[in-house]
Amino acid sequence: MPRWFWLGVGIGLLFVAAAGAVKIAMDVRAESLPVYMTVPDWPFIDQDGRTFWLGQTRGKVVVLGMIYTHCPDICPLITARMMELQKQVAAAGLSDEVFFVTITFDPERDTPEVLRRYAQVRKVDLRNWVFLTGDPSTIRHLTEVLGIYTERVYMVQGTPVSGTPSATGSEVTYFINHTDRIFLVDRQGQVRALLPGSRTETKDAMEKIRRLVRERSAS
Repeated sequence: MPRWFWLGVGIGLLFVAAAGAVKIAMDVRAESLPVYMTVPDWPFIDQDGRTFWLGQTRGKVVVLGMIYTHCPDICPLITARMMELQKQVAAAGLSDEVFFVTITFDPERDTPEVLRRYAQVRKVDLRNWVFLTGDPSTIRHLTEVLGIYTERVYMVQGTPVSGTPSATGSEVTYFINHTDRIFLVDRQGQVRALLPGSRTETKDAMEKIRRLVRERSAS
């Protein structure tokens, strides 16, 4: 064959290879998740009374939820959804890659002991899950960073009251209205998915978790 023929074949192969590389790059971009915000590396206290910095989760994909243990409705469902995800993660062989974090809205009542009992009653596997409380101002600032709305609603003898009641004692209690959300956080501490909390669909969440796990090998 003449030399120009083989030169043409070589150029054609280069174009094919380049097109393939572009397609792969486009596929990676198409499946990447947006970045919403970064979870700050702030200190909290875990269910065993030990200091836990959120930065300790760097290098793992994190499923993050915020609840309070006196919640009568949404919070137990958030925890249940996270437990379902933990089981799916284990079944997929990803327990070493994915970590679960639950942080309370209510540090005044949710002490480490209360959080540990909450986890034990629900038979939560704590090998890759931590329950956190901490300084009220730190928790308030975290809700602001994550864009979570909270509102404390006081009850006096079972009746809602506006503002902070003047009465004290056992007849006064409160509930916390809050955003219903679960966050998926990448290995760099960036929030990459906002899941609908108690209404999270396991299949959709696992697909996103797998994407974030794969990012390490794709980078």
